Amino acid sequence: MAEVLEENFKKQGHSVDVEKVRPVKERSFWTWHLIRIFKGECDIQSPKIKDVSEYDAICIGSPNWTRLSLPVAKYLKEIEGLKYKKVGFFSTTFLWPPIEWYIFSAYFLDLTFSAIAGEKGGRIIDDVLLSSALKKWSVDSDYGRKKIKDFCEKLTTPTLSLKDYILEQKEISETRLLIILFSTFLFFATIFQIVSSAFGRQVFSWGEYLVLLSIGFFAYFPMLVLRERRVGLFLGKYLAGGALSSGWTLTALFLAPSLGRPIILVYALLFMLVGFFREIKAVLLAGLIAILGYVFLFFSYPHKEILVPTLDLSLLFASLVVVSFITKNLQNHYLSLLDTQDEIEKARASLEGEVESRTKELRNLAGSLDEQVRERTKELQGKVEELEKFHRLAVGRELKMVGLKEEIVRLGKELENLKVGKNK
Repeated sequence: MAEVLEENFKKQGHSVDVEKVRPVKERSFWTWHLIRIFKGECDIQSPKIKDVSEYDAICIGSPNWTRLSLPVAKYLKEIEGLKYKKVGFFSTTFLWPPIEWYIFSAYFLDLTFSAIAGEKGGRIIDDVLLSSALKKWSVDSDYGRKKIKDFCEKLTTPTLSLKDYILEQKEISETRLLIILFSTFLFFATIFQIVSSAFGRQVFSWGEYLVLLSIGFFAYFPMLVLRERRVGLFLGKYLAGGALSSGWTLTALFLAPSLGRPIILVYALLFMLVGFFREIKAVLLAGLIAILGYVFLFFSYPHKEILVPTLDLSLLFASLVVVSFITKNLQNHYLSLLDTQDEIEKARASLEGEVESRTKELRNLAGSLDEQVRERTKELQGKVEELEKFHRLAVGRELKMVGLKEEIVRLGKELENLKVGKNK
């Protein structure tokens, strides 16, 4: 899978370096799992790439151990320069990838990766999970090729602002969490219905259970499609809130009269649960469905004496208003923090740009100064050579003049000697 990713990036014109993470000592399948449980880490061979600060994007791959493999986790903890970098995660698993994501183990695999990468300051852009056993969803399949192509394009596309990035990641993680919760609930609810039916202690009849199950699936499958296609992720909260409110209405109807007054309390708790996602519109939608559900209960409930519409609707409205107010404030506070963080990020990016630009200017200036020094040195060297030549000429002239003076003195002495001889 790493080789296919490398090939795709190179086709796009990017240079790629590959690091294969190796443990100091290889282990068997069961030994690795025992080490994972009791020790939680392992030693790896010294990697070639220890600092990733010069790279535009980093892709980390790991087998699915229901968490990040220990050698890869060790490498990810040790490398430097991951802060603010675009990070992608890829893995292979056994079953159909969506099944692994939302029913079995891949959720925890991604969770452990996200925890380490987030702690190092990396920005997780995308992930891709393919099957190592099922050809239809393998690396060589049409499904796999499309997934890898999308993965590479997202990592090489210019990044969003920090605020948009965080909001997008929030939608992805929340939708995934909702899918996990619904998957878990539907799975265990089905097991409970089968077991209780086998022992003759059914809480719901099969007809009632299928109605509740259909509501769960009505929310579950659209969320699954939205998550896989990465579109309309915000709708997951609305689907979840609507399914929970309508599901509880039917549960109250099927279990009448055993629930009694706690019906309203559960509605309020559902408002709080939906408010956890900091989306006031989702809370209001859940509240509207709850109010309509209560009206439906009032006309359909076999024990109307339990219901007190004036009091119950007042409590519903009051709890909805309180939860909406808190949710709105939390939402505004969260967005305000994101705006502040986004401004800091833009200032940091601007400062980094200025530092880079100034560094480039200083390097150019240093290069220009070096060139000027070389030219000046060459010019001075030429002058020194001229001075040396003049010095040689001047010294030679002086020496010749000294010699001539000595010759004149000698000839003068000889002339005097000749005059003295004539006089004698």
